[in-house]
Amino acid sequence: MSLLIKICGITNADDAELAVTSGADALGFIMFQGSPRYIKYKKVEKIIRDLPEETIPVMVFVDASEEYVGSCLNISNKIVPQFHGNESPKFCSSFDRKYIKAIRVSKEEDITDGFKKYSNSWMILLDSYSTEKYGGTGEEFNWSYLSDKDYDKPYIVAGGLSFNNVEKVLSLTSCAGLDVSSGVESSPGKKDPMKMKHFIDSARRFNV
Repeated sequence: MSLLIKICGITNADDAELAVTSGADALGFIMFQGSPRYIKYKKVEKIIRDLPEETIPVMVFVDASEEYVGSCLNISNKIVPQFHGNESPKFCSSFDRKYIKAIRVSKEEDITDGFKKYSNSWMILLDSYSTEKYGGTGEEFNWSYLSDKDYDKPYIVAGGLSFNNVEKVLSLTSCAGLDVSSGVESSPGKKDPMKMKHFIDSARRFNV
């Protein structure tokens, strides 16, 4: 399995196109209104119409209602939901789609407990814990928790990633994917073309 690179916090069509042409495998759209990278689902619908068939659109939810998640996912059967709040495994799997569950990591036990609790997920996303934010913290968690560990499910690393530390995280972990947002931005919700390309190129070179 080749490394999956997800550019998260996409808010406009230009950034989506730049991410894809730079080599991103997946694009993340924040459906949580409390985020500076929030995007309305009607706008997401327009953006994903023009995505290549192989690009994976991911919608990120934080403790949203069943009705809201369902209405967003109805846009396209290609969309993979990512749950970033306190959603139960039953809720996450109730939409009849493979899903990503984010685990906010403050200690090593958070990781093992997350893998066990959400064993029916497609992938686990490991992000930095914050009392103030559900994501987009720009902070790393302790990647050494993942050193020399084997899990029965592929996982994605997020939190504080940029082209400055992409080789570090890939050397310390056996992650199946990387998720970056603020590390490739010029401002919240606006991607920087050079940062994005540099990040993706660095990851691809290391992962050859």
